[in-house]
Amino acid sequence: MKQTNENLSADTATKALMRWLVAAALDNSFLTYGEAKLRLEQEVGFERIARAGRTGLVAGTMIDNLIRVDPKAPLLNVLLVEQATELPSDGAGSYLANRFQEPLLRLDNAKNMYHKLWRRTFDKAAGEVYATPEAEWQRLFEAAYGEPLADRQIADDRKRRKAGTEEDGLRYGRSGEGPHHKALRLWVCDNPAFIRRQFAGATTETEVVLDSADRVDAVFNLKNEVIAIEVKSRDSNLIDLRRGVYQCIKYRAVLDAMDIRQSGSVRAMLVTEMPLPGEIATLLKTHDIAHYQAPMDRN
Repeated sequence: MKQTNENLSADTATKALMRWLVAAALDNSFLTYGEAKLRLEQEVGFERIARAGRTGLVAGTMIDNLIRVDPKAPLLNVLLVEQATELPSDGAGSYLANRFQEPLLRLDNAKNMYHKLWRRTFDKAAGEVYATPEAEWQRLFEAAYGEPLADRQIADDRKRRKAGTEEDGLRYGRSGEGPHHKALRLWVCDNPAFIRRQFAGATTETEVVLDSADRVDAVFNLKNEVIAIEVKSRDSNLIDLRRGVYQCIKYRAVLDAMDIRQSGSVRAMLVTEMPLPGEIATLLKTHDIAHYQAPMDRN
């Protein structure tokens, strides 16, 4: 397929890019222009695309399609970014300007001239994208393209974007999960407001696979922050709890690296069913990790 403007703006390309960006959004991550270029060539069948920046045309048409069916659609296009800056190109400026009433962002070279404004506005847009649930992306996709975006397709796209080729011993599967851990994990995912009132309205997901292939018990997405949660049930001993603290540290670091916004938007929390031993409470305080003790009787 030739890399003409018409072909790059066609549904074949824009649907594919939307799927890839939705997968990135649900994983709290992003897609570079170079990655999009390669996937358009390898998976959609384009001949060699001369410049990675040409994929911005695909992103612009895609977001125009979404805004046409819903003017308040999250600006999914902002997750397509330059590798060097991890920011979208100047083409995103008009969308940011319109959404957040910042006319300066429409100007040529606004990203450099008004960098702080660009970054602040971009972070808000990315936060809205990350906080959007899967069902809303499915609604927007069907409204824009007249066909469903199946659960299985989303799951496959999310798995594919994290798939490597090296056999390094990492596995996505969970083995040996006890009934108390599972019950606590699912309860946490279903009751964000019970844990913290400010978590009300969060988009929640359980067993989230990070780009490092680590699996997080639960992730809460709000517009201004992400919370990675590790749960330890009543079956946990001191070693399990200590490991839980270090898991929180690792998950926070990986999610922060994946999150396209500036640092500070990712937090971690340990949820237990039992009171914390003093050693664990000290570790959590030292590493700025929150704690919540879930009630044993949650019926």
